[in-house]
Amino acid sequence: MPVITGRFAEARLYLRYCASLLHPGRILPTFADPTPYTGNLDHHQEADLALLIEEGRRQLDRQAADLDRIRNRADALATVSLALISAAVAKSADVLTHHGALVAAWAISCALAVLAVAGAAAVLAGRAVFGRMDTRLAAQGPRPTQKYLASGYIEQVSTGEETVRTFLTVFRDAVTLTVTSALIFLIVLACTLHGTTRTDRTERPCPTSTTCSQPAHPK
Repeated sequence: MPVITGRFAEARLYLRYCASLLHPGRILPTFADPTPYTGNLDHHQEADLALLIEEGRRQLDRQAADLDRIRNRADALATVSLALISAAVAKSADVLTHHGALVAAWAISCALAVLAVAGAAAVLAGRAVFGRMDTRLAAQGPRPTQKYLASGYIEQVSTGEETVRTFLTVFRDAVTLTVTSALIFLIVLACTLHGTTRTDRTERPCPTSTTCSQPAHPK
């Protein structure tokens, strides 16, 4: 799997996930390569090997379940982010008539919400790499088969752990972008409403006639 490290690795990885929507099917990067197993199973008894195989199966199942939970939450997050974008676009006519700083804040809020939707969609549609054991290859592998399977499970589980960790990080970043976008939009909305209220208060009410005159002072 490709790996992204160095400065701003998390931000660069998030943008790579967003860009992957334009190139579906590509293997997505992670923060680190799966940790290789360098141990030796020669001293393990059959009961120990059977236990390792069982735990490996459970760990692979748990990784798949963890990814399903992350994707279910990403689905809900994408819905919330789209609703936020709709609300921001609906207020565009009111915001664009105000000060440039308010327009810039509104634009930043929209951009963050779009990035959040893209990140959530990448979690939903991205290609997740998990380790697995092929029964046919295991039957053709070296003997003893139990030792071969145990070694295979130990090698494969690290791939899924890295995949789940990376998908969870992307989802967390998408949540952060959504919350930040919502807070900025609420501030913009409050400023817009405050400006409208202040304008209404400064306008002096006028009767139905076309002219207004000051009341005459008593002599």
